[in-house]
Amino acid sequence: MKTSTRFLIFAVTVFLCVAGIFVANSTSRKDVDLSFATSAEASGGGEYQLAVSQGPKLTFQELERIIRRDPIAKAQRGKLEFGSVKVEQGSAVAEVMFVSDDGRVQPFLYKLLPERDSWKIVNVQRMWFVPRSRLLRGVRA
Repeated sequence: MKTSTRFLIFAVTVFLCVAGIFVANSTSRKDVDLSFATSAEASGGGEYQLAVSQGPKLTFQELERIIRRDPIAKAQRGKLEFGSVKVEQGSAVAEVMFVSDDGRVQPFLYKLLPERDSWKIVNVQRMWFVPRSRLLRGVRA
């Protein structure tokens, strides 16, 4: 292969790499900062409310109601405990722990998307490995 052909291939490869990095950095997603704050507007007065800047608002009460109606949650016996909730680019991801009467903890990830002024569960995944330190800090199972 001629030297000019090798140089051309090298230059095109470098150009494509630089262009890919530029595009990836320019369209990087910005995480939506979510905060739980007590609000008098919430149904119970002193309950928590999730502030969302895009799409329909998701309150903690609505999140709990939606997840409790899910068939997976209905099939579980024992307590239902909520972990962290993250809202990014119009979707919500919630960690939910099912604590059985004998103390076993089964963690699940629920993914919700907004649909017609409400939220819909689109994916439920069992988390197979979660360090015991992350499971319900402060709760004795």
